[in-house]
Amino acid sequence: MAPVSFSFPPLPVVIREVWQHNLEEEFHLIKIAAMTHHMVSMDTEFPGVVYRPANVDKRCLGKLSPVMNYQIMKENVNATNIIQLGLALCDDHGNLPNFGTMSQYVWQFNFSDFDVYTDLQNTDSIDLLKRQGIDFDRNLEEGIDSAHFAALMAKSELLFNPNGSDFAWVTFHGSYDLAHLMKILTRDKQLPNDLPQFMCMVSIVFGRKVFDMKNMMKFCDGLYGGLENLSNTLGVQRVAGKCHQAGSDTLLTMQTFRRFLDIYFKQKSESGLRNNGHLLARFQCVLHGLEPNNYFDQFNGRSLIAA
Repeated sequence: MAPVSFSFPPLPVVIREVWQHNLEEEFHLIKIAAMTHHMVSMDTEFPGVVYRPANVDKRCLGKLSPVMNYQIMKENVNATNIIQLGLALCDDHGNLPNFGTMSQYVWQFNFSDFDVYTDLQNTDSIDLLKRQGIDFDRNLEEGIDSAHFAALMAKSELLFNPNGSDFAWVTFHGSYDLAHLMKILTRDKQLPNDLPQFMCMVSIVFGRKVFDMKNMMKFCDGLYGGLENLSNTLGVQRVAGKCHQAGSDTLLTMQTFRRFLDIYFKQKSESGLRNNGHLLARFQCVLHGLEPNNYFDQFNGRSLIAA
């Protein structure tokens, strides 16, 4: 008689809403998860772009130099306050933490820093976030004090890793996300003066294994657009929450990145498929729009194709 095999459906994913009252409890769980789950994705929601360069046509914004892009980002991040931050952790097999329950978990941190009534904002961005369900009044009343968050995040062991090898950080078009998080962590209202100083700080805070899919996909045949388009192209579905909420977008970023690696960054070996670490190393600590000088020359115009 042939053996019977069973296939269990994946555990459902729950977005854990984090407010000031449960912040320490949730960070305790994150510290537990970080012991075994070493890939981290993140996303933020913020009040949008409030400063754009004068005398530059909108159609040309995507062609600005990395130095100019950094200056624009710096002015915007310095002038605005974070609204939400999403965090997801997965292990080497692509599993999210479940803590022995029948669900998997990601986190959505809701901050009190942004005051929708008085703070600088892009009204179109705020209207979009309202339509997606963000309750700005509740954030003001029950949201997280970012100083408290920074203290707990610094102790979470996700950051400031001295050997820089324990965690890989994943973003999509992540320069603003990383900048807003660093602004919280350093308790400094101003980002570093120039791009080299900023990228040095990124490597100190997050380590060298920081990946931006928006940068990576430029070198892959058939990939273009935003996170939603990329996930659809790769056959990844949003399984929890809504777009333009940090927890849901963080989860989609993680799931899309795992699929992205499977398709474009696997190489055959005697033991099967494994990540092409040599190729991945080219994309470490390079953010879309903030690429270092001569970065594109190493690819010699070649694109990656699906395995």
